Formats: sequence, structure tokens, C-alpha cells
Amino acid sequence: MDTLTTVDASVLQQLQSREQFFWLDLDDPDAKAIDALGEILGLHELAVEDTQEFGQRPKADAYGDELLFVYYGARLDSDGTPVPVEVHLHVSSRYVITVHRDRCRQFDLIRELFERERPSDRGTVIYRVIDALTDSIVDVLEHVAEEVEEFEGELFRRPRARDRDRMAVIKRSLGGLRRVVLTQRQMFGRAVEDIVALPGMSPGVSEYYRDVGDHLTRAGDDLDATRDTLQGMLETYSNEVQERLTIVATIFLPLTVITSFFGQNFGWLVNNIGSAWAFWGLGIGGLLISCCAIVAWLIRSGLYHGPKP
Repeated sequence: MDTLTTVDASVLQQLQSREQFFWLDLDDPDAKAIDALGEILGLHELAVEDTQEFGQRPKADAYGDELLFVYYGARLDSDGTPVPVEVHLHVSSRYVITVHRDRCRQFDLIRELFERERPSDRGTVIYRVIDALTDSIVDVLEHVAEEVEEFEGELFRRPRARDRDRMAVIKRSLGGLRRVVLTQRQMFGRAVEDIVALPGMSPGVSEYYRDVGDHLTRAGDDLDATRDTLQGMLETYSNEVQERLTIVATIFLPLTVITSFFGQNFGWLVNNIGSAWAFWGLGIGGLLISCCAIVAWLIRSGLYHGPKP
């Protein structure tokens, strides 16, 4: 099996004439390269048109003995946000072609693996490509779960606005990834049937795809669990902030009343509060007693649990 990364007409024609199976991986090709590829390999015109238009939902289309899959993996953006990676797969008994606009590190690893260990048959190549994209989703979700766990540890100790904003960004990005995974999981069974039905494919390869289907199911469950956790944490953040603001307002309410009372200029205050002991006793003492009473009430009511050890 040959592994290619560019559209070379002479090489592709030689491989076609020898009926030698190959994998062509194209990273962000232009429209001319896709048109040339379609002419050389005789791809269906609708398959070529679909490959030039990204932003599609996961799907599986059959054109005779050739298949077109729109399949998604995932990657982490520069700031660690999960991003879906759209890949168009042209699959037949003679080749597998992957077209994508985002860099797929998983495909680099597969090529390194094939250099060390030659694949046993063409079905293994197709399986490795689809399995790598599926595993990329699982890996990204594991990273997100670790980040969410860190947020969960900080939430009650020190809720911060930047953590809230970060959780909201992750939750929004997981929403888009969830729609992709759910649709992909629904079409996966039919896609596997089409692959196994290709000429020259071993029926035993379906056992490997069951494992891929399990990973897709796990990814969907992890997505739902993580989004629910983030939603609960965002609500908890709001409750924590409101509780702390309530405590601050409760503390300053009697203090404001006392200071405003002693700030008034009426006869009794002017005639009776002129000495130092009156100032310290009634003024500062009243504030300290009020603070102690408020803290005792907050601890008794459960709003405040005292200093942490």
C-alpha cells in the first residue's frame, strides 16, 4: 500500500493501472486539485461537488462501488477549546482518500504506524482512518473533563468571573460537537454496512467497527455528562456569588445604620458624646459588637462556616 499527500497525476494513474490500493491524504487542497483528482480517479460529480463544500453534517453516500463519508474528529484550539474537524472520505476497494481543511495529527500518527508495520489488507487502512478520527473525539473529551474537574475544585473555594466565562465557552463548544457526534452515531451503522459490502472487503472487519461504534457511544455519553456538569457548575457559580453578595450586604446593613445614626446632629448626641470613652465605647464598640453578632448569626444560620483550617 502506498501513502500519498499530493495529487500527482502520473503516480495516481500508475497505481490505477496496477490496481494497487493507496491512501491519499489531502490537507486543505484547492478546488483545482479536487477537480483534477475527480477526473483522474473517475469520482462521481456529486462526490466531487460535496468535497469542495465544507460545513456539512455527517453523512454516508454511495455512488456505485464508491462511497463518500462526511466524518468528524475533534481537536483542541489554541486556547484549549474543543473544535470539530470535518473530514471527507472517499472509499472504494481501490483507494481511500481523506480531504480536510484542519490539520489532522492523527493521520500523521497512522502514517508513522504504517511505515513501521505494513497493514495486512485494505480494510485495515479504512478502519484505522475512521478509528483515529473517533479516538480524537474521545481524547479531546477526556482533556475537557480534566479541565472541568479543576473548575469544580475551585468553584466553592474561590469563584471567579474568568472561570465562569471559560465554562460558558466550553459548554457552547460542546453543544456544537454534541450535534455532530449524535448525527454521526446515527449514520455509522449504515456506513459500516456499505464499507463491508465493498468488493474485496473481509466480512470480519465489521467486528472492528463495532469497537468504533462503542467509542462513538461513549463519546456521546461523555458529552452529555460534561455539559450537564458545566450547566450545574454555572448555576452553582451564580448561587455562590449571590450568597457572598448577600453576606456582604447583611454585614454592612447594621454598620450603615449605626454610622448614619452617629452622623446626625441632634441635641442628645451633641451634648452627651464629647469624650473619648463615649466615642470608643458607643461608636467603635457598637460597630465591633454588631460585627460579632452578625458573624455569630451567619454561622448559626449556616450561611458561613467559619474560617477553614
